[in-house]
Amino acid sequence: MLDVKILKDSDYLWVDIKGKLIIEEDGKNMFEQINSYISEECSNIVLNLKDLEYINSSGFNNLLKILTKSRNMGGDTFLCNINSVIETLLITTKLNTIFKVENKIENLKDFVNKQ
Repeated sequence: MLDVKILKDSDYLWVDIKGKLIIEEDGKNMFEQINSYISEECSNIVLNLKDLEYINSSGFNNLLKILTKSRNMGGDTFLCNINSVIETLLITTKLNTIFKVENKIENLKDFVNKQ
């Protein structure tokens, strides 16, 4: 089961993702929820993966869709608070060269202050 919570603040979306991102339908629903918020005025997406237990190729595909959409709108997508398993997968797939990764971020205010 995947749980997604979205907080919009100015030109940023803070997205808490909890559970496992392995079922294609969950990934599609997550993308649709996030996509409904993305616009030229709000195109920077911060995905908080602190409570993401596991992700597979289908899940990474949905993260890449979010990244593509945000960049097409003039923004970017950031991954934060990733665990060691997800970090290893990012390195193995070389997705760590595509996504910007930040750790030790508690909330959107912390993230914005660090930028």
